[in-house]
Amino acid sequence: MTRWEPATIEAVNAILQRDLNECDAEATAKFRQFAVDPYFAPILRYGNLERVVVVARRGSEVIYWEDIEEGFNVSPVSGDGRILEHWCNQDELRHALSYWIDGRDRQTKVGPSTSFE
Repeated sequence: MTRWEPATIEAVNAILQRDLNECDAEATAKFRQFAVDPYFAPILRYGNLERVVVVARRGSEVIYWEDIEEGFNVSPVSGDGRILEHWCNQDELRHALSYWIDGRDRQTKVGPSTSFE
């Protein structure tokens, strides 16, 4: 069993390169349009203030790497950079980008997560 380790910028960059190789031209172009230098952003997960790695931003919405679920998620972001919704999808980058390309409704996604009681 592998021990969980928080994501690093370097690890997320490697995941991005792997996932970008699987994207079609439209998804790659969309990513390049909104890509940011990956950075850590605070997120509230199950009552704990933690951090995730943001890889793209479009207005008040970001795509971030969820290192516990090991997938990309789309979430609104606050003016001060906090991720406002903790989603539990295990999406490849191309799937997260499809929400921006197709304008899909959030209801097709899993989450946002709620704390365990």
